[in-house]
Amino acid sequence: MKTFKYITAAIALGFMALACQTLDLEPKGLIYENVLLSSDNGVKKYLALVYQDLPIEDFNYGQNGDQRGYATVYAGGWHGGNQWQAQKSSAASAAAEACGRALSYGDSWGYWPYDRIRDINNMIEQLPNYKDNYKEEEYNALMGEAHFLRAFYYFGIVKRYGGVPLVDKVMDPKAPAEELQLPRSTEYDSWKFIYEDLKFAMENATASKAELGRANRYAAAALMSRAMLYAGSIAKYSQYIPTTGNAVDAGLMTMPEEYAEEFFQYSYDACKFLKDAGFKLLEGADKEQNYIDVFLKDNSATEDIMVKQYGPKTTTPWNTNLFHCWDAMTLPIGTNLSSSVGAAIQPSWELISLFELPAITDENGNPVRFDDPSDIWKNGMEPRCKANFFFSGMTESVSGTVIDVQAGVYSEYPGTAADGTEEVGGSVNAYTDQYRHRMPQPGQSKEINGQTVKVSGAHGLAEGVGDEGYTYMGTFIRKYIDTGINPADRQLFGSTQSWKVFRYGEILCNWAEAAYELGLIRGDENLKKEAIEHVNELRRRAGATEYQYNAAPADLGTDVYGFPIDENLQYIRDERARELCFENHRIFDIRRWRIADIMFQDGVYTHALLPYYVLSEGKWIYLNEVNLHGRKVTFDKKWYYEQMPGGEISKNPNIIRNDGY
Repeated sequence: MKTFKYITAAIALGFMALACQTLDLEPKGLIYENVLLSSDNGVKKYLALVYQDLPIEDFNYGQNGDQRGYATVYAGGWHGGNQWQAQKSSAASAAAEACGRALSYGDSWGYWPYDRIRDINNMIEQLPNYKDNYKEEEYNALMGEAHFLRAFYYFGIVKRYGGVPLVDKVMDPKAPAEELQLPRSTEYDSWKFIYEDLKFAMENATASKAELGRANRYAAAALMSRAMLYAGSIAKYSQYIPTTGNAVDAGLMTMPEEYAEEFFQYSYDACKFLKDAGFKLLEGADKEQNYIDVFLKDNSATEDIMVKQYGPKTTTPWNTNLFHCWDAMTLPIGTNLSSSVGAAIQPSWELISLFELPAITDENGNPVRFDDPSDIWKNGMEPRCKANFFFSGMTESVSGTVIDVQAGVYSEYPGTAADGTEEVGGSVNAYTDQYRHRMPQPGQSKEINGQTVKVSGAHGLAEGVGDEGYTYMGTFIRKYIDTGINPADRQLFGSTQSWKVFRYGEILCNWAEAAYELGLIRGDENLKKEAIEHVNELRRRAGATEYQYNAAPADLGTDVYGFPIDENLQYIRDERARELCFENHRIFDIRRWRIADIMFQDGVYTHALLPYYVLSEGKWIYLNEVNLHGRKVTFDKKWYYEQMPGGEISKNPNIIRNDGY
């Protein structure tokens, strides 16, 4: 947010001269409310920490640890930029938007931002005292901005805990304990509180799009579309995850199904509001490059609704002094690539397989033979997939390095793909022992059957380097990698590319889902068809084949999850995974759909996409092995809600624990 200057929490005071006779002077260096709330620039300063701590799941986001979820400073060391549990499938960072959580996910990291909510409430209460300093439109815009910010903070806690105490005024810390110890409101009332704040913001916040890092009525509409979609899903699908206890009985966890339509409609209307406001997808003839540009350029004239901006390390009027580690943490170790850590999170096959790409096995289950490993992305892969991932043979533009991934060599491969990928033993068995060769370090060769051949790629796979630095999944993340960076800045806290808080691509995902859910509730085929058109708008931009609406869709959900999910709706959900991968939505999506506990029942391995050279044939194959470090993903039903922070429960006897803990 270059609009908002990073303000330090404390300002040093000068010593008072002992000879001073007037002792009631204002301390120098402090800026008081009467100054801060009297002008737009003052309000920017007042809201600086509010924006800095806004619960945006961005590059630095983590679900636990000392960073408390939203790291923005150097203090936490590089781990502050490595806490991406919402993107990870395990503590080993095996990747996965398609399946991901932190090991201690349900235990919570104590997120309780009522200090910032108090700051916002204070502004809402005190700004009317300075109304004469503003034109009516300016004053209304500031009040709308404050309501948006409060809604965003509440969204951050309600989607985790369910119903929470709703504090809409500044509370006197000297008041009796019974006045301060507010009980939790119901989950329904909590979502409606967010709705009312966002409705106010949509009607009053500025219509100007000039400051991408600052909230306006369109950011409010985007948050409305996201939050109300979440609420609608909770209302519809909670019935399928039976939970009992005091919190459920009090309405603090889950909502009746009857509220689903209400919330889906709010989401739908907010999406239409943004369409009518002129937002659209960024389009370009080169589909691959265009999709890269979505994340590396400010697209305020088309797709960008709100952006969190970083750096640079210069003194500017609204310098944020915020940095992140995305390039250093996702690229492999190498000259002008990552200079520190490297490949801390890596894409899984579970995600990559959702995109259009050439088959890697034939109809008989045998590995397809390729002349070169690059054939997989050069022939038949959708451009959006190539923009999201680095595959072997691609050139990383800043360094000029050709990505080199080779998992090993098979002296020959006479069997099916299953022979080399059997999960028992983590893809290590008698077959692989007989035919497969790997090396402990990247870029190594060895003699096999009288020939000296390269066995491991320069960027992996290598068995002796641990789970960072080089690939053990077969690919690297390309999305958000800065193509305009100085290679010397590919180090910890050296990255400054912006994070897209809200963009129209997400809005189309939200719109498609809300429309289809409403179509199911109302039996309205037109709404269902409209949903698919929103999906196809995304797919046309992606350079992918359009989806054909099925008027008699098969039920893909009942046998798997115990409740119906038809194939059209499943496709809408899969498109969301494709479009929004590595944007920190997936873990929250599979939670609100109430499918995570079945997805990871009894623990599930993530799989790799690994290229092997078959020496006897002079050909290449790809195998979906269990990831090298063999860790499983699990999800307990109780983790659909996180536990209320223990410290708050001990301070406030009116806060009821979430059931299951």
